[in-house]
Amino acid sequence: MVREGQSKNSMSGSLYALVLAGGSGTRLWPFSRRESPKQFLDLRGEMTLFQETISRLEARVPPERMVFITSKELEVDVRDQLRQSLGTTGDKCRVVAEPVGRNTAPAILLGAWIVYLLDPEGVLLAAPSDHVITDGGAFIRAIDLSLPTAHDRIVTYGIKPTRPETGYGYIRTGEETGSVFEIAGFEEKPNMTNARRFFLDNRYLWNSGIFLSSVKNLIGEARMFCPDIMSLIEEIDPVNLDGIEEAYGKMRALSFDYGIMEKTARGAVLPVSMGWSDIGSWDSYYETREKDGSGNVLGGDVISLDNEGCLILSKGGLVAASGMEDSIIIQTEDAVLVCPRGRSQEVRKVVERLDQEDRVERLGHPTVRRPWGAYTVLTEREKYKVKKLVVDPGHKMSLQKHDRRSEHWVVVRGEIVVTRGEEEMTLRPNEGVTIPIGMLHRIENRSSELAELVEVQLGDYVGEDDIVRYDDGYGRIKE
Repeated sequence: MVREGQSKNSMSGSLYALVLAGGSGTRLWPFSRRESPKQFLDLRGEMTLFQETISRLEARVPPERMVFITSKELEVDVRDQLRQSLGTTGDKCRVVAEPVGRNTAPAILLGAWIVYLLDPEGVLLAAPSDHVITDGGAFIRAIDLSLPTAHDRIVTYGIKPTRPETGYGYIRTGEETGSVFEIAGFEEKPNMTNARRFFLDNRYLWNSGIFLSSVKNLIGEARMFCPDIMSLIEEIDPVNLDGIEEAYGKMRALSFDYGIMEKTARGAVLPVSMGWSDIGSWDSYYETREKDGSGNVLGGDVISLDNEGCLILSKGGLVAASGMEDSIIIQTEDAVLVCPRGRSQEVRKVVERLDQEDRVERLGHPTVRRPWGAYTVLTEREKYKVKKLVVDPGHKMSLQKHDRRSEHWVVVRGEIVVTRGEEEMTLRPNEGVTIPIGMLHRIENRSSELAELVEVQLGDYVGEDDIVRYDDGYGRIKE
């Protein structure tokens, strides 16, 4: 066992952070989409939930000891968010893209394996990237308080309930041992009758899904309770991730709660009040926000007349609502959600219908951020797509080509430098260029002003994955 030789009275290893940054982006539709899940949204202000997570962790963990587990589809977004949060220091973070999602147990155990090979005495804090914690000081104090216990235990953080809540799982506490409690049991998301009972019983805490433990302890418990998964994890080279495709292809999906925490005798829970929410629905979002005198939460271009207890948000055009009660109205550029408050968990049924009908609204927004700027899809049909591109000052796209489409650009604002095969040209407003199928090209904004252009794609396939990169400043080229 990996615990051999481990001192029980010291915590010699460094603290590492494992940030879980995958997700399908369904529960907060239409803001959150599969290609832009909620951790990348600025739901609370200027920073995204992902950036808020990094800001909290920085108080105890330097970037070189941060590991991020995400999906192949979201790897670019994770790296972009790291640069926005940490600048070039973000390049010191370790980003791991799972070839396919297998739930939280494989993700956490892969992170533990990577850290173990770097620092066998390391202590790992595993946390989702899409939770809200309004009291960062309480979060840090909870980590500091539970660090000594994390040597022998897997500590999770239980949130003291502030209301009956059917959208969260619960932990039932047992005997108090030092600064933590034994875990007497886990409860799935309850109905309202049980949620009210749990709220009145101080033994019950919300399950935060945040864990702290030594990597030796995590690996040892995994070898005991899910040896099939751990043996596959140990076949992966933690440095360059050789073998990850094959290992994940054989691996079953398993949650960390079910696979480890519900079975281990080493689990412990620390009760914490830190303004936590997983914002798992529009109802929980409403609960976390400040209300006006009529109990409304409003955001964006909204006119509200005689409404009570409503959540009304717009990231599209004007939303005007009058005489509504306890309602949720969410507008984006391409979709509107309307439902009663208290039933927003049912948005998953809407997303299921979008999947069944193969609707583009389930995948991404018309406007998508990229490290170099952003693009907006203006229209898309079977063999053509029209976009608006915005290139930030001092940024450039990758040197790339497309195998199945040509591109035609017209500058409408600013100035860009275009690489087109072997030639380089400067284009200004009302000037354009055509990029044939298979030709190497790049757009660069060397000026101090934004550059905007209209792009028309033509071909038998105009998907975003028809791209081959040859040079890139944002770490998007795979060896």
